[in-house]
Amino acid sequence: MHLLPFAASVFALLVLPGPTNAILAMASQGLTAGRAIMLLGTVVSAYLAIVVPASGLAGPFLQAHPVVAQSVKLASATWVFYLALRLWGVGSSPAEIVTGRQLAITTLFNPKALIIGLTMMPPAQEASGIAATATLAFAVLFTSSIWLSTGRIVLGNEKQMPLLARRCGSATLLVFSAVLTLSAF
Repeated sequence: MHLLPFAASVFALLVLPGPTNAILAMASQGLTAGRAIMLLGTVVSAYLAIVVPASGLAGPFLQAHPVVAQSVKLASATWVFYLALRLWGVGSSPAEIVTGRQLAITTLFNPKALIIGLTMMPPAQEASGIAATATLAFAVLFTSSIWLSTGRIVLGNEKQMPLLARRCGSATLLVFSAVLTLSAF
């Protein structure tokens, strides 16, 4: 696989709505340049922390141990469900700022990282590992920037996240939690 088709396929997967993207959009509230850099660095680091080992080690292990694969999916679903409930329950007080820790955990549990690591990373004989990793990092950075910008456009400079945005974000996370739960069985 050449790197351009790899980058395009990673972008096509990552640009779809998902837990990390929903959190990024919500994190754009009160966004500063420094915070944007921190959030983008967090997402890139978390994706690389999963994709790199998954592409080399986890595939055979998870195939040989389906209970572990189910457990990973259920842990991911539980975390996303927790985030959805927290977002839904935010009252009329100013919304909590999404933390880098919440974003990192959400991204580490994001099934898209495993999909990329297990099925999309080019084999070493087709592309340099460094080049493939750099391409992945760029695609993650570009996609995450799109979601931060989208959130910024929707939320603007509001001190409080609009009710409709909170409810839509929460509903999106609930759907992803349900899909992850069902996929575990």
